[in-house]
Amino acid sequence: MYIREVNKNLDVISMERIKINDHILNHIYKETKNCIECNKCMENCPMLNEFCNTPKELFKEIINKKEIDLNIPYSCLQCGYCTKVCNENVDLKETFMDLRKYIVKENKGVPKNLNTGSILFHQRSSFSKMFTSSIYPIKEEDIKRVFFPGCSIMAYSPEIVKSTYKYLYEKLPGMGYLQKCCGHPTYLTGDLEKFNIYFSNLKNDIDKMKADEIIVACSNCYNTLKKNTNNIKVRSLWEVISEVGVPNNIKDIGKNIDTVFSIHDPCPTRNETKIHEAVRKIIRELGISIEELKYSKRQTLCCGSGGMIKVTNNKLALNQMEKRAAQGKSKHIISYCQECVESMRQGGKKSVHILDLLFKFPFYKELEFDQVENSLIKKWINRYKGKKITKSKKL
Repeated sequence: MYIREVNKNLDVISMERIKINDHILNHIYKETKNCIECNKCMENCPMLNEFCNTPKELFKEIINKKEIDLNIPYSCLQCGYCTKVCNENVDLKETFMDLRKYIVKENKGVPKNLNTGSILFHQRSSFSKMFTSSIYPIKEEDIKRVFFPGCSIMAYSPEIVKSTYKYLYEKLPGMGYLQKCCGHPTYLTGDLEKFNIYFSNLKNDIDKMKADEIIVACSNCYNTLKKNTNNIKVRSLWEVISEVGVPNNIKDIGKNIDTVFSIHDPCPTRNETKIHEAVRKIIRELGISIEELKYSKRQTLCCGSGGMIKVTNNKLALNQMEKRAAQGKSKHIISYCQECVESMRQGGKKSVHILDLLFKFPFYKELEFDQVENSLIKKWINRYKGKKITKSKKL
């Protein structure tokens, strides 16, 4: 049987089983037939180890029984580590994603027992007028580029988003601003139809601004925009800041600080070497000392928030947060994804976003280097506050 004994620490509960048609079974077979059971993918995958001894064994059982437990595809963190280390080019990440899409299509929606109500609420709200906004420079035709911060960093601190935009506005001509979600959480549920609706909504707003490039702070937004747009250049905020330089008043500000940070790279941009290099250049300009984790850059591991498993398999998510945080020797971790920062805090470390060090100066006075946890209500208040700031064009 492909599902192992229930791990008491994770309380994995068998969910509803979904019948799989021959078309998707054939697709699974073609994708996984080259697996040689070397188990490289399992060495650092928190999900596979809970369900099988080898992925080939897992998928063989699925093909033979022509059904799958919902818990399996919705426990995949979608981090891409398995695909990265596979010498046979077996893409387990996309195979599990294809299963999610199939399940939603067959079920005519996301299965209710996955408890994804909070994701659906997040997406409806994130595309509502209450939490979306934009800033145009003096003349619409003057727009050259747009800053797109994403949801998570705004939910943490609208003041940091404001400071980041203000800095970009001062450094680069024709800088517009767009506050909206990229729709990635919906995509992760497997609801491709609804994702396409949400993303079309976003793309219409981007097209209206007629910019040449969009500058993105969030790693998931970066991937989503890069994959689904072809008429605008998508750039990482970290590439841009590394080019224009950090603010003069904080250059080398960390040289007299004893704190050493472990640096965690977000898994969505594991293949973006230019982003890894840009982030480290920014940190060097700040004078901050860092240590590399054993698994970093292209080999980075998920923080525990990937694939929306905090909702669909919370025990597994928390276990991975603790495991990843423990891999850092320092009690301080720095990242450039807000979800990762929060995961590392939940995993037991003091954790900050690189934007904290760039634009939140009390950090250097207090020397605590740890974010204050926001409640869910506080996050939505922050997002509304951020909309009010931009609506008034108050920079």
